[in-house]
Amino acid sequence: MAHLHKIFSLVVFFILVFHAAFAYGSLPISSYAKTKVGETVTFEILFWSDVSEKINFYADSNENFLVNILPNPLYLNPFKREGEILVGGKPYNVTKVRVFVTPKSVGNFSVILHARKDVPTKDITFVDERVFKFSIEVLGNQEKETNLQESQHAIITKESQSETNKQQDNTQMLIFIFLIVLIIFISILIFKYS
Repeated sequence: MAHLHKIFSLVVFFILVFHAAFAYGSLPISSYAKTKVGETVTFEILFWSDVSEKINFYADSNENFLVNILPNPLYLNPFKREGEILVGGKPYNVTKVRVFVTPKSVGNFSVILHARKDVPTKDITFVDERVFKFSIEVLGNQEKETNLQESQHAIITKESQSETNKQQDNTQMLIFIFLIVLIIFISILIFKYS
């Protein structure tokens, strides 16, 4: 009977973690845009859930562009209908979040947007954070594009951003792997000592 109790505790823990971490869905409609300096680009992200959720957004700061997110925070309501998406054969009402980006300089930029939801429980607070990456190619005037110094600067900026993006992707993957290992380790400890 005690062994059955341990297995039941382990299953309940995994269900709680899964529900806390994956309680809402999200899908960016597009992630690339081409524009000019000073013109605003709009990206849309669809969100859906079975239950009401409050999601806060923030973007990584950068002096090369301005970011505005509407609505922020998002009060996700499964009964509010701005559209519909079919996931696993089940229809969900979706809510659109619009991300407005206004570039200040010429070049290729990545806008990193975070959607975060805190899930407080009795003893533990889970944090569900989604990261969205939008790429923007900002074109300038013809005179600026022919200037050799600015082209060299754009090449250097593009290479350094590509390297930075790879490092961010690697860091996110390592954090994800660490969290999975940590959850498995905690589950084993609960199973062993309960």
